[in-house]
Amino acid sequence: MKKETHEMRLHPALLALGLIVAAGLACNFSVGNVNNGNVATNTNAAANTGPASNSGNASASNTSGGMHVNDLYTAKSSDGDATKSFGPSDRTVYVVATLSDAKAGTKVTFTWYGVNVEGHSNNSKVQEVEYTTGPNENKVTAHLTAPEDWPKGSYRVETEINGKPDKSVEYTVE
Repeated sequence: MKKETHEMRLHPALLALGLIVAAGLACNFSVGNVNNGNVATNTNAAANTGPASNSGNASASNTSGGMHVNDLYTAKSSDGDATKSFGPSDRTVYVVATLSDAKAGTKVTFTWYGVNVEGHSNNSKVQEVEYTTGPNENKVTAHLTAPEDWPKGSYRVETEINGKPDKSVEYTVE
């Protein structure tokens, strides 16, 4: 008698979706001074921290003065130069925000979106990181680390100051 064998095959799209879900669950997202890969930190910095600037979206608070994000850019390290292009193996994406008129207790929120990413819905939320500033802190750095290579595509990070939308910055993974 001939024994039948069945081979189980996974559809590539299901496998990719499973890997992305596993990657999301594997990332320990939190905020504060714990260095677990996805955090926001503050440093006391001069108002002009570098040549990079962002022509991203400005909120009403930005155009009328008051507390707002003065400068926003992505980088490959917390003290690195601005870049808008990353490779899939650049597992950590840093976002640096210089605040104007920040007071102790200012809540800064960074939200990552996959704008147009292979295998994902457009404008899908990736992760949100929040931080509350201390006295005399006007520079906030947040980062997001993927446990595996980033999917290729375009991404956006939006900021909020005390719950009000402020600037955003876009970058690509190529």
